[in-house]
Amino acid sequence: MRRIFSLLAASTLVVLLAAAQDGAPDQQNEAKKLFNEGNRLYKAGNYTGAAEKYKAALALDQNFAFHYQLGLCFKNSKQYDDAIASLLASVKLNPGFSGAHNAIGGVYLTQGEFDRAIESFKSALDLDPNLKPAQKGISEAYAGKCQQLFDAGRLEQAGGLADEALAQHSDNGKLYLVAARIYNKQERPDKALDAANDALKLKKGRAKGAEYFEIGIAHKKLQEYDKARSAFAEARKDPIYSRNAQYELDGLKGK
Repeated sequence: MRRIFSLLAASTLVVLLAAAQDGAPDQQNEAKKLFNEGNRLYKAGNYTGAAEKYKAALALDQNFAFHYQLGLCFKNSKQYDDAIASLLASVKLNPGFSGAHNAIGGVYLTQGEFDRAIESFKSALDLDPNLKPAQKGISEAYAGKCQQLFDAGRLEQAGGLADEALAQHSDNGKLYLVAARIYNKQERPDKALDAANDALKLKKGRAKGAEYFEIGIAHKKLQEYDKARSAFAEARKDPIYSRNAQYELDGLKGK
């Protein structure tokens, strides 16, 4: 998520500089100067130094842009409660600023508060449907929530949410993989197979044991044993899934 924040921050700095300010002219100029100094430090990765500049700017002028950048500093420093407080202050001053809603969603996503993350990303997308960081963030949040429900054994809710999420966000391999696990557990192997294959298509990197394992489980449930063996053989190449895949292959002997 750090890359999402960095890209969004970089793209909004110029816009934020032109935001309306409420202080006296001299205070505004000094605040803007401090803000620019903070931005330079932020770009250099000096979040502590940048935060001090933004705080100094806020002492002169309560500008939504200053709160936003301060919130990003706190987020990158893993001071999540302070990050939320600063970003909410930005939203209060400018409810129509999609970047702050997106940033709030990102903090909640980092904390594993998926319901709150989804709502914040939705608010960002309501304001800017083409905001790519929010599009990516909400699909990640849906994947996390589905996995959370799956782990808690709440399969009906997990399946319903997976159906809803995939209907809206069809470009996230992690979401497809979680959906495949849910569908296999629900004894819906056809849907599991489709989801796992889509996850495989979207997977980046060489380790694909998780995707092949779910494909194997789905084929086994469909009594397509040769296809199941082939999928488990691929899953076995991934060290993380090697043992489980071999267990499944042993269980398929004679079928």
